[in-house]
Amino acid sequence: MTKRMLFCVCVLMFGVVDGARAERSTPRTVSFQLSDGNTMAGYVYGESRHKPLVIMVHGASDSHTVFDFAPGYTAARDLAQKGFGVLTVDRVGYGASSHPNGDTLTFAAQAAQLHDVVTQVRDGALGFTPDEIVLLGPSVGADIVMTEAGTYHDVDGVVVSFNTAQLQPALFEVDVGAWLAQGPYFDFGVDFRTDFFYAEPWANSWVIALDNATRNLVPRAEILSALGNESAPFRSQIDVPVLLMQADHDHLFVPQDDSALFSSSPDVSFELLKHSGHKGFSHPTSKQAAVRTVERWLQDEF
Repeated sequence: MTKRMLFCVCVLMFGVVDGARAERSTPRTVSFQLSDGNTMAGYVYGESRHKPLVIMVHGASDSHTVFDFAPGYTAARDLAQKGFGVLTVDRVGYGASSHPNGDTLTFAAQAAQLHDVVTQVRDGALGFTPDEIVLLGPSVGADIVMTEAGTYHDVDGVVVSFNTAQLQPALFEVDVGAWLAQGPYFDFGVDFRTDFFYAEPWANSWVIALDNATRNLVPRAEILSALGNESAPFRSQIDVPVLLMQADHDHLFVPQDDSALFSSSPDVSFELLKHSGHKGFSHPTSKQAAVRTVERWLQDEF
């Protein structure tokens, strides 16, 4: 697809998606004032006092919209329709949240921010108090979820999706220095996101085009934390049930079963999604299976 064709596809899809979103109910927005002075935007898709609240934490270069992306790609809405509470967030540095110096947004700093959100939710910030809270994070979102859960021990379950302890060898051939040289916030670029986030032949070209057209800049400290493998020690510190959900054709992470690394968890489940790339919620061949896997696990554990 040429750049001109890509542009035309994006223009067309923006019109279609915007119209479809207008017809769907709008999630209730909330704002969390954090202890470090930043604010985090949240979006409530479902309320439940008797089923877990799932806090969905996006990965690098995305925002909360990755869970409510386009018609048919609506993981947050799908889980809410099953009766679960659902809160998506724009992590600090993304979307409608604060944008401080990107060199301050390490995994540890973002885990502390997420802890503030969990604390406020338990104190009734959403207008209801859930019995249980489960954190779900894909990719770098999983790193932050693991760091939060392993540090603060304030949640009842964790879903680690599309993130394992081993990176794919091809990632080490990427010129990461060129990213970091852009400044405290940088752009992954279209080519990297297309090649590493999606897997042919199961990806959808208009989804890729729209995803790239709406991508966010990435805080530099976030990737420095990833390069330093700073989330690794926290796998063994998580002491609640864990779901590991991986994609069989993930081009970023080797799709292995890391269950043994979660040695303090009372129960670890592993699910490998077939015909899926790194963004499993955004592949037409795996998006429904991803939601069903999370739903079944929540029902079994809670």
